[in-house]
Amino acid sequence: MTHDSIIHPIIIHECSHTLAAVFAMLTRLTVAATLLLGLAGCGSDDPGVASSSSAAAQAGCTDDTTSGRDGVNLLPVAPAKVTLLDPGTGDRRLPAASPELATPQSVTLITTSSVQSPGSTDAQTVTVPMQARFGCDDPTDLEMTLGAVTSPDDTLADQLGPVEGSPAGLAIGPGSMPISLRLLPADDAGPEARLAVEQSLLQALQVTVALPTEPVAVGARWRTDRTIDTAATVTQQIDATLRSWDGDRVVIDISVDETPVNSVFAIPGTDATLTIARYTDAGTGQITMDLRRGLPVAGTLEMIGARELVGTDPAQPLIQRTGLSVSWR
Repeated sequence: MTHDSIIHPIIIHECSHTLAAVFAMLTRLTVAATLLLGLAGCGSDDPGVASSSSAAAQAGCTDDTTSGRDGVNLLPVAPAKVTLLDPGTGDRRLPAASPELATPQSVTLITTSSVQSPGSTDAQTVTVPMQARFGCDDPTDLEMTLGAVTSPDDTLADQLGPVEGSPAGLAIGPGSMPISLRLLPADDAGPEARLAVEQSLLQALQVTVALPTEPVAVGARWRTDRTIDTAATVTQQIDATLRSWDGDRVVIDISVDETPVNSVFAIPGTDATLTIARYTDAGTGQITMDLRRGLPVAGTLEMIGARELVGTDPAQPLIQRTGLSVSWR
């Protein structure tokens, strides 16, 4: 197996029965999400789930939590190891969180994921507005209320309507590192809508850069490493550079590179596998974080990848190109 920066086009002949059987499966975006998440039953009969009535929730923090609530879907985020490479020059400060409890955070996440295979291109865009509040007594707990989630896909857009008002939660560790996501969408939200929201949030969180837990100055460089277990288990490396620090806001340049740990590509929903002959997935972006807030306040990341998958006949590979864009605003 080689890790090429570019996978050159290869003439694709009629696929073997093995590849043909999984071709449609691998080109659907819902497969990509299933690899990450596994579709679990969601929903709750609790009439208080859709919105909070506590006075604290109307301010900047909340006494309510989705942790341990019946019907919650708990989705772990791959942990990251942070290595400081260069502390920067000038006055060094610790980029420690100082949670804002007086006002909530309003932010919108937009993700677009795509898979291009011979003869087909599928793309899914999801826009997730949300309002986030720290726990009044637990700053490691971030509680979120989803707004009107939308998609340019008319069929998906119709199914996303009931998601509005759904609660979610995020456990946050040192360095503002996301640890796990909790989702509790409305019963009326269909499985496609739930899966689209899960995919959007998890994809964004798994490329979030964690902050150093040591004092740094402008120009500081650090690296975060994760192992993400999907259809292909990959090692993700994010190189970060602190470009500016103004008050509580830090602007960080990032570059992301993912490399498979082996040549196994698991076909979702089956015991079958394909062999990864070539694989690449990398991108760059910039993220703005406010140390008073639990989620990025601005930023973009663009990733482009490709993979060559081989079944029983090495002369008949399946080539797929993938893309992911993440935007916070």
